Amino acid sequence: MARTMSNRQGDATRIRLIKTAEKLFAAQGVDAVSVRAVTAAAGQGPAAVHYHFGSKEDLLSAVLLDVGERVKQEISARVDTLAASERRPDLEDVVRALTDPYLELLLNQRVRGIRWIKIVVQVSREARPAVTATGQDELSLRLRDQVRRALPDTPSERIDQRWPIAVMSFLQSLGRVDDWAVGAARQSREELVAFYEDLVAFVVGGAERMLT
Repeated sequence: MARTMSNRQGDATRIRLIKTAEKLFAAQGVDAVSVRAVTAAAGQGPAAVHYHFGSKEDLLSAVLLDVGERVKQEISARVDTLAASERRPDLEDVVRALTDPYLELLLNQRVRGIRWIKIVVQVSREARPAVTATGQDELSLRLRDQVRRALPDTPSERIDQRWPIAVMSFLQSLGRVDDWAVGAARQSREELVAFYEDLVAFVVGGAERMLT
């Protein structure tokens, strides 16, 4: 009984630290937030992050996975479907394999989803252990293989250089979706979907222009 209660308290503390770090990382920047700032904001002792995660980098990995694991799984499943099909995908198929799970995230967890996207934008182009630990690098390579299938005449070097520009443009824009709300604190659900569809069209068109 005592051990069960202790485990529950430990899980609750871990969740509190993850959510607190998520808020601070999104608002202030990952590198600007100290471990001490996270523990203080979470109402925990100064050693709490080290006790529950080991390091700030491990905490960042936990933050990325807490919301992002479902997104990663959904993207992975879509990439698997594209890879298993004998039909060569077009570029929009590949873009939507990446982007549709982000829309689903924001439709289900708007506030946390936007925070998470802002963190991803900060760290996704950095070679840091927290990103590697999420498995995101391997998934990015698999997705890029489908870009190559969609654009067989485009040199691989060009795809490697320019496809990340399309991805980052999507993430940066989606992470600011509510900054462009007109006359409201944030866009409605219908406006979010319309914004997303416009953004996908923009990303597909821009990627085609860069890569073909």
